[in-house]
Amino acid sequence: MLVRACQNSLDRHGILIGDQWIPTGRTVKVDIPIDEEYWKKTSLMDKWREHYKQAQENPDKRQTAFKCTAAILTFQAPSAIYVFFNYIIPYLFEDYDYWTQYTLKVIFVYIWIQEFLNYWMCYFYDTSIKKTRDNPDLPGLNQGWNHPPDHFTSRIDGLAENGHIPNGHVTDDGFELKWCDKCEIFKPLRTHHCKICKKCVLMRDHHCYIVGTCIGYKNQRYFVVLTFYTVLVGLLFGYFQYRYLNLVYWPNATSWTDFVLPVTCYRWFMGTIPYRYNLMIYHLYIELFFGLVGFFFFTLQLSLIAKGKTMYEVAKEVPVRVSTSINSHFVSVFGNLWALNFIFPMQLILKQNGDGTKWNGVKIDRNSNYQDADLCRP
Repeated sequence: MLVRACQNSLDRHGILIGDQWIPTGRTVKVDIPIDEEYWKKTSLMDKWREHYKQAQENPDKRQTAFKCTAAILTFQAPSAIYVFFNYIIPYLFEDYDYWTQYTLKVIFVYIWIQEFLNYWMCYFYDTSIKKTRDNPDLPGLNQGWNHPPDHFTSRIDGLAENGHIPNGHVTDDGFELKWCDKCEIFKPLRTHHCKICKKCVLMRDHHCYIVGTCIGYKNQRYFVVLTFYTVLVGLLFGYFQYRYLNLVYWPNATSWTDFVLPVTCYRWFMGTIPYRYNLMIYHLYIELFFGLVGFFFFTLQLSLIAKGKTMYEVAKEVPVRVSTSINSHFVSVFGNLWALNFIFPMQLILKQNGDGTKWNGVKIDRNSNYQDADLCRP
């Protein structure tokens, strides 16, 4: 059986295998044979951790949840529009006039458009920090020329130890710069490395498997709005479908098991119920699940933004102290007139005020024992 080398056995200039040091010019991955008896004695939890590490390194497995969600969303949107336009709105709102029903249809389509746009904006907006030849944040190194020569990088090779920059180099804001030995860049404040994306992410909040990317400075606003419309799609529209099924389908159902999706699929396949009931019950399960997940993340994100913190900082207990106002926190994420983001697609008009590298009113408690350990689980 083969397993990958442990992370702590890797180095930028070589790899340690047992007592033998093998020099390399870059980070490498080596398949190391292990004793079969040792693997049999390994606990189930340790085997699960090893499987988790290998799954993170496998790009196909990392994208499984994203591909499934994208497929569900692609099918859910047109089928839900079809069901609402042809059955739910005409039946539940039959006492209303034509223009009221027409307005409801427009609102329904608009919410789905917002859901789609914000989902793909989260995915396509790259919130990682780019590697460049120079690093303007290093004091004294950007004076005298605009583009340092290639030998500039030799000044920073080998300087990083345990993620810290030696000699206490700090930015103009007074923050100590951190070195990422994987991306080979200096990380600004609140920038952390993601083991799954294999990038350093500006103001990293968390890695979202459903969206398929990291949520950070440039796409957090889209993620929050996405969760808001997910709640509307999941809970509000799910309620309307439940009402329709309760009024139309339940009186003719044989028992409560007819609301169990496999039973419904079987009855539809056998031709005992119309396909629209099977489709609505499928929608009900999907909308309830994503509605609850969206509600959890929406309330969590609003709470964290109000405090001026991220999920990463709370989970890793990063000693961040924020002295700015709640309104400034929302402006930092959404831009000016931030509340309009939840009504209209203002993200393309109202730009964020900062760049994700400098943070006024944010301080790190230097008296704490916190270490910037990006090797922890995401």
